[in-house]
Amino acid sequence: MAKLGRYSANRIKCQSLDADYTITKADCGTLFTLDKADGIAVTLPTVANAGSGWWCRIVVGTNISSNTGTITAEGALMRGGMNELETDTSEDGPSTVGGTTITIANAADTIGDYVELYTNGSLWFVSGQSKLDGAFSFDA
Repeated sequence: MAKLGRYSANRIKCQSLDADYTITKADCGTLFTLDKADGIAVTLPTVANAGSGWWCRIVVGTNISSNTGTITAEGALMRGGMNELETDTSEDGPSTVGGTTITIANAADTIGDYVELYTNGSLWFVSGQSKLDGAFSFDA
């Protein structure tokens, strides 16, 4: 009996970003790694273009050692927050109920930190995890 090819059923599309990048509708389901040490800007598609159910994950692949990294949702608000794995109890991690940009601080990020973004067609929802306090922040 022939195999059905299930060995690749759960494979995730991966793309390394080493320059500023505008994510497209076709990038749905992609795991992006940020691999530019001197900062990077990533722009999400509009929620209307992306459509309900669109998602991606963005992972720090190379520490940002100068400037900052940004993830921007033009024309749509973000809702959600991130966990910080830290040793003190004074901070629960950043959150937003109306931001449009996530900033990744230089020298505070850790390889493996991530943010996952998904939309219902009208808002962006954000979740993620960082290892150090202050690695990620939201505007507004």
